Amino acid sequence: MASDFSMLPLDLLGVIALKLETFEDFFKFSAVCRSWNRASSSVKHQWTATPVVPWLLLAENNQDNPDCVRKIYNLSNNKCYNLNLPETFGARCWGSPYGWIAMIDRNYDVILFNPITKAQIPFPCLKSVDDGGVKSKSDGSYQHWFLRCFADRLIVLKVPQNQHYEFVVLVVHVYYRSLSFARQGDQSWTPVLVKSEDQMLDVVGMGDKLFAIYRDGSIVSWNFKEFNALELIKPADYSPCGHEFLVEFNRGGCDHTYLVRSGSDLLTVLRYMDQYDHKEDDTISFRTVDFEVYRFKSKDKSWEEINDLGEVALVVGGNSSMCVSVAHVKGLQLNCIYFTDDECSFWKSVKEPGGHDTGLFDLKTGNIQRFYEGDDMNSSFAPPTLFIPQL
Repeated sequence: MASDFSMLPLDLLGVIALKLETFEDFFKFSAVCRSWNRASSSVKHQWTATPVVPWLLLAENNQDNPDCVRKIYNLSNNKCYNLNLPETFGARCWGSPYGWIAMIDRNYDVILFNPITKAQIPFPCLKSVDDGGVKSKSDGSYQHWFLRCFADRLIVLKVPQNQHYEFVVLVVHVYYRSLSFARQGDQSWTPVLVKSEDQMLDVVGMGDKLFAIYRDGSIVSWNFKEFNALELIKPADYSPCGHEFLVEFNRGGCDHTYLVRSGSDLLTVLRYMDQYDHKEDDTISFRTVDFEVYRFKSKDKSWEEINDLGEVALVVGGNSSMCVSVAHVKGLQLNCIYFTDDECSFWKSVKEPGGHDTGLFDLKTGNIQRFYEGDDMNSSFAPPTLFIPQL
């Protein structure tokens, strides 16, 4: 007689689940049936995975897809998973290292969404935030503009708070390069007082500190403990002087600057891009051609270029920038930068729409290659994004 493994005691199933080593195995275990899902849910806070690698949430497919199936690509084993994710359709998405995808949906609501568990955390609507003077249009173009251009990025932070953690979402606004934040449960977005004389390029959290880099190369920091939804948060200059190589780099047209935390180090990543004019159809496209990485030296407030990341890889682009330990992980390469397409200015290009500029840069050799070759990369408002899955 065939055994019905769904009838195994939950305690026994929990013991089995805790012996699984990889996130992929735990994820598959939880999807077998309801009893196995209950068992995995009951022990997931005790379970420790081997180092988890980023997964790529691919672009949505609206053709012959009534179940709103969306592919997720596992970088470690080159496999795709088909998940029913209607919550993500029509939304602009950014990945994070904490299992959550940060989304702006068609109603301009901000939501943290876990593609694996389907859990959601609502954040305030962005309708009340200044849109830079762009007025709504009845033909729907305003909605498309808002999703594609209004927010340069949503950044998810996991902040220590009274013996536990809470999630904070930061919105970097594309026109003024201004910054707003909201905690779980907030009813509105609180602006963060930034340097008015220059443009903010990126922000990153380190412990209870938040750091921002500006176009002139200066670094500004805030303390999360001072974040209060009742008043503007004033920054303290950390490195008020500019640095010539950053000033010169940031004069470029579509080049990008990122801040990344690597252990106790603060890194800045410079992404060099070439622009191409297609005279036959009067369109413009672009492609990443090089990267440079610099480490911030707090002692003399200077930057030093580095060519060896050690046993880690960096992840930048349409996501919260991440540093991933890959020394004992199959499928990921050391001393490399994984990047996704975040140059929204040209995503409507006919020649090379959004999503095409995604790949892997080897910091030692300077070579660039694709890490995913599928045909489901392109979107005019929400190309693929990398996130680290968690239950």
